[in-house]
Amino acid sequence: MSDRPLISPSFGRLRGKRAWRQNLGLAAMSAGKVESALGPRGAYKMVTFNRGPERIIKVTKDSVEMLKELQVQYPAVMTLAEAAKLHREEVGDGVTTMVIIIAALLRESEVLVDKKVHPNVILRGYQAATKEAIAVIEKTAQVKGDSRKQILDVAECGRGLLTSELRAALLEAAERAESEGGIDLKRIRIITKSGGSVADSRLIRGVMVKKERVHPSMPEELHGVKVAMVNKTFDNKPLELLMKGQGPFHIKLDITEASQVEKFKKQERSMNDGLVDAVESAGAKAVFCRAKIVTPVADEMSRRGIMAFDMVDQADMDAVAEATGATTIGDVKNMTSKDLGFADALRVEKIENIHYVVVEAPKGSTILLRGSSLEHIDETERVVKNVVRLFRNAKKDARTVPGGAAIFMQIAARLKEYALTFQGREQVAIEAFAGVLEEVAGSLIRNYGLSWSKTLPELRSYHAKGLHTMGIAAGGCTDMDKLGIRELASTPRAAIRRAYDVTTLLLRVDEYFYVREIAMVHKQV
Repeated sequence: MSDRPLISPSFGRLRGKRAWRQNLGLAAMSAGKVESALGPRGAYKMVTFNRGPERIIKVTKDSVEMLKELQVQYPAVMTLAEAAKLHREEVGDGVTTMVIIIAALLRESEVLVDKKVHPNVILRGYQAATKEAIAVIEKTAQVKGDSRKQILDVAECGRGLLTSELRAALLEAAERAESEGGIDLKRIRIITKSGGSVADSRLIRGVMVKKERVHPSMPEELHGVKVAMVNKTFDNKPLELLMKGQGPFHIKLDITEASQVEKFKKQERSMNDGLVDAVESAGAKAVFCRAKIVTPVADEMSRRGIMAFDMVDQADMDAVAEATGATTIGDVKNMTSKDLGFADALRVEKIENIHYVVVEAPKGSTILLRGSSLEHIDETERVVKNVVRLFRNAKKDARTVPGGAAIFMQIAARLKEYALTFQGREQVAIEAFAGVLEEVAGSLIRNYGLSWSKTLPELRSYHAKGLHTMGIAAGGCTDMDKLGIRELASTPRAAIRRAYDVTTLLLRVDEYFYVREIAMVHKQV
């Protein structure tokens, strides 16, 4: 028998409270990294790490980016990072709030366990509090004002990233992406290109693809053009794919006289011209091909004034097909006019030595983001994507609630009353949940540079009197409706529900097995 140990020496295990406290410590650490980024006056974070010999620096206040870049391999933090990513994709906003709530719930759970409150009792209390919190949101939510303008203000969060032109572009892109009562996110593409200024960002009513014409003599601009989408290579010689006797000619070719060479070339040209004839007879003046367009075919296309692009990515093919209404076909010889799409205009542009083709079409939109630095462009791109997700959610449910943590203070005030209806120790857990929601307002107070000990009691007093639109702004306790600061009701609702789900998952872990690994990338925040 081998003397090797059955279990690796790098294997480890944590049980019971040790596993809990490990989860708590790392979750609290993660929350501490993102808490100061909450709100319009939230701080940016600089993340530096080595990627091989290259030194990478990122400046951001996006919670998902921060948690991802921490590169902590511990499952609790990875679970938190995944929850943050899912929340942003589903909701588009409120990620920092969710992380703060999760960390605070875990801290309160440890305090309650030390007071001999059973974990199942804590979870029952948290569950009851979550249901009541969602009920308060549903009761408070209402359609008030222009929800899309409110979304732009909330998503930008005072960073000044969205110019008036970019705001108008987002609103129009959302309108063009409407489909069957909702917003189809596939119809809104975002392209970033460093260089120039933010003012150079613009909306393209159609699709923009990073691609150059296959022949320089092809037209640079066409109007009112029919578009063909082809998957197969524009060539007559796929010999390796055909058996003997199949295809335009046999695999074996015997040439015995010099005159046969010219005859062969003439026949080959005729067959290549036949491919272009198929395109032209269908009525197409522009071709997007997933595969290669051989040089003889490209030459003939240029002579006939057809604009063509080859080796186009599948995602770009799908986008052009969706925008123009074209059907992608496998063999150009089977092309008919019914397969073609329509573009109002098609032109080639050169931006910072990179060629792009712009397809102006009835459907779809592309937002081109420009900027002087990669960090600024990346941050703007994240905000734009969040806005688009929020627009999608607003189309489903346009109801809003007061911003500035007002809704969380209202829920906290209600939960303190609700807790008194319980006879058991669930009452303590519900009260703890109320205190956790107040921490969202507390984080805003600290980030605004206000006095926590003075402002939070004042805010509690307002809500105790029923003034539930009072929240936190730069001047302290302020009526959010007077400032026009409101957020979609779906944002706090999803944040509270997901915070409860993640907390429940982590609190049910009583044993943790791990294998120590050497970090591949070293990161600092």
